[in-house]
Amino acid sequence: MKLRALTFTVLGIAGTASAGGLLLPGAGAVSSSRAGASVVAADDAEAISLNPAGIAHSSGTVITIGIAAIDYFMSMQRNGDYPLISQESTTYAGTRFPVVTNKVDPPLGIGSFQPVPMIGIVSDLGGRVPHLHVGFGLYAPNAYPFRDMTNVDGHEYQFNSDYNLPPPPNRYDIMKEQAAVILPSIDVAYSILPQLDVGARFSAGFATLKSSVAVWGLQNDEEWIKQDGMFSVDASDSFIPTGALGANYRIDDHIEVGANYTLPIIIHAKGNADPQNGPAVLIGTEPVAVTPVDDSVARCAKGGTPTSLKACVDLEIPMTAQVGGRYKFLDQKGALKGDVELDVGWEHWGASCDYTKDPNCLDPSDFRVVVDGRVGTQMDPDGLAFKDTLIQHGFQDVYDVRLGGSWSFPLGDNAIIARGGVSYDTAAAKPGWERADLDGAARTMLAGGASYQMAKLRFDAGFGVILEGTRSTTRDCLPTGAIGSQGCAPDGSEQPPNLRQGPDPINPILGSGAGGQPDTQAEHPVNEGTYKSHYLFIMLGASYKF
Repeated sequence: MKLRALTFTVLGIAGTASAGGLLLPGAGAVSSSRAGASVVAADDAEAISLNPAGIAHSSGTVITIGIAAIDYFMSMQRNGDYPLISQESTTYAGTRFPVVTNKVDPPLGIGSFQPVPMIGIVSDLGGRVPHLHVGFGLYAPNAYPFRDMTNVDGHEYQFNSDYNLPPPPNRYDIMKEQAAVILPSIDVAYSILPQLDVGARFSAGFATLKSSVAVWGLQNDEEWIKQDGMFSVDASDSFIPTGALGANYRIDDHIEVGANYTLPIIIHAKGNADPQNGPAVLIGTEPVAVTPVDDSVARCAKGGTPTSLKACVDLEIPMTAQVGGRYKFLDQKGALKGDVELDVGWEHWGASCDYTKDPNCLDPSDFRVVVDGRVGTQMDPDGLAFKDTLIQHGFQDVYDVRLGGSWSFPLGDNAIIARGGVSYDTAAAKPGWERADLDGAARTMLAGGASYQMAKLRFDAGFGVILEGTRSTTRDCLPTGAIGSQGCAPDGSEQPPNLRQGPDPINPILGSGAGGQPDTQAEHPVNEGTYKSHYLFIMLGASYKF
């Protein structure tokens, strides 16, 4: 018996400026040019995201605008060959899986570069309330939430089109996705003592998430494209609250230390899902139909249709913390000539959640998907309702270190400020869990830039590169479903879910596999292979003080 399975994967990003498993260093042209080393140094609108206490350094009212235009190159070559199909012969069966490259044309982009905006204003309110500073910012985080992994050997794969063309070997991981998160934020900072500033950020924004992925039936170990399905989702969350706390302390005129803590960000997105079936998706000899559940038992939302099921996606971006130390170089008059800053950070991507005890809990590594639908046939229209599904990523805590600084070169009444930095983030993905849908690689960033500073106006520019190198999963396991080759254990047997080192195709008819239930999806790794990736940054910005 063959049943239709469906799932999707979603990229969730949030408004924290620290990097890590999913996000990239910096929060604008200046801090990105320092490779994110600005927990202490940031004192304009960038501080609203980096350290809300930082705006207490500012004077007057400062408006800052900027963009970080980001390009992300990523390729994946899956281990092994296209499987032989017993039901029909294909021209590509037995050939090596090809290299698939992320080829995107993002909205509002310039080619493959996607501008990430930063707009904000900070003010000391003209001194009306002594020691108090306020700020407002409209941010999208430094990230690249776009994937299009459908181009194979020069042709763009279209589901249910030409069955003689090879499909993307990564299609069970991700085909297409995009996301956008906007977090309007209010910052309040106060100087408790002449040497101590504290601050808090309050944010409430929205997110839109889109994703398409191929799925397969219970017995589609052969990965026959006619037995595939494809599932696309378009969901949004109109209210996402979060916040942060920060502090800066000046030990003396030259040395400052600072700290920042961000709250977890919870996204509950609701929307519509479009399911499609291949011609060989059958129960016995009958075609499978996907239909909505009755509104009386809908878990996500009412009003689903066969072409637009109701779907919910719940995900969490974890708490983060950063601490930093800064040394300032001053001239004889006490004016700042330059600085150097060292920051270290932690991101709790490895937070655990026991779904067997609390099916509604969330952790950053697993996205929960609920689809109000069922599969059935003309003879049995009620069929089987979908269960909750976990999209697993095997994340672990991320640690980062950032070193950056600046130096001012006087130019008459103005100045040129040069900046640079280097940073390193540990991998978010555990061994065997590297995936194409989310970037879990370790990374090194090299960045530099400069500003032209006038009395009231400053122009900023910079460039950066993030190097992630080549990574490979090494199990080289592609079970066929035949007796003696059903899993990835050394003897060819199937391993329980808690011992699997990588994701399998998800089957909500069978459940998520949490706790090792007997109806768990068969072990069939979809992410094994070789990954190559890097990012390019172009930063531009300007500030005006009055």
